[in-house]
Amino acid sequence: MNVREIAKLANVSIATVSRVINRPEVVQPETRAHVLSVMRAHNYNPAARGAAARTGSICLLAEHAGDYLIQRLLFGVESVAARRDCSVYLCGTGGRPEDELLRAAIGQRFDGLIICSSSLGAESAARLVNAHMPFVLAERCPAAAHFNACYVNFEEGAYRMARHLLELGRKRLWLLTNEHRPNVAASMQEGLLRAQRAAGLEPDGGRVLRASENGVHAGYEAALEVLAGSLPDAIFAASDELAFGFMKALLEHEVGVPDEIAVTGFTDSPTAGIVTPELTTVEQPTHRLGMVAARMLFDMIDGIPAADTTPQEIVLLPKLKIRASCGNRRHINTLFE
Repeated sequence: MNVREIAKLANVSIATVSRVINRPEVVQPETRAHVLSVMRAHNYNPAARGAAARTGSICLLAEHAGDYLIQRLLFGVESVAARRDCSVYLCGTGGRPEDELLRAAIGQRFDGLIICSSSLGAESAARLVNAHMPFVLAERCPAAAHFNACYVNFEEGAYRMARHLLELGRKRLWLLTNEHRPNVAASMQEGLLRAQRAAGLEPDGGRVLRASENGVHAGYEAALEVLAGSLPDAIFAASDELAFGFMKALLEHEVGVPDEIAVTGFTDSPTAGIVTPELTTVEQPTHRLGMVAARMLFDMIDGIPAADTTPQEIVLLPKLKIRASCGNRRHINTLFE
């Protein structure tokens, strides 16, 4: 008995059976009850299907395992995996070669992989296919055009933030990026270019400051460099941590935020709403991304076919969270766009 046969017996689509298994909350109660009754009548247990060949574990392989966004993504994956009594292992790459990591993951006999890599190529991904290892890409990378992928549109988030700052009159907008996340930096610059063109300005992409790491200290050091010269109208940082460090240095040097310079982040960390001034930032839907990636992966593990053979691509949009650090003067704690 398999998913296709259950769908035929219940007179529903294969996709409906998949949703009953992996996303029961989105299925109409009557339909869900009907499909579950058919599954019980035929002793079909998706969690036990192929259990003899499974380990009951999947792996989230990430370049930056300690990042706040990766932790949020992990929580999303775990929320789906828990329904199947499946364990989730988080493995950081630590700068090791991708092929070595993929071989190690295959050797651990995980039931499947969720991969967060900005550099994974199609050739490396093909090795997983040849090893019959189900996998989903959870970050935009060269392999994403050829295999199942879901990711957050960083460029759109950057565009929305840059457009907002330009609308506030902050024309000299500089970017503070992390040199270890070139894909995020490139997306931020492209978003700024789009916003400049939309505003009828000469698209120069702004000055780009590159921090050596993603933490508060790196943001602090970057601010000291900026303070040695002329100030921009706004700093758009690639993470809230960089923005916090930048604001600390400005305030220590009695440079007003946002009166003299606006500062914004990009990750909506829990601290963003309690610093002074509260940080305007971009909420990345990484928890939802983890849930989407896990559902895609479990469909592959269960052998549920897609509607066609074209690789699936799901793109999630970020949300602008407007607080005080950008110069917003409206009498409201947080504005959402």
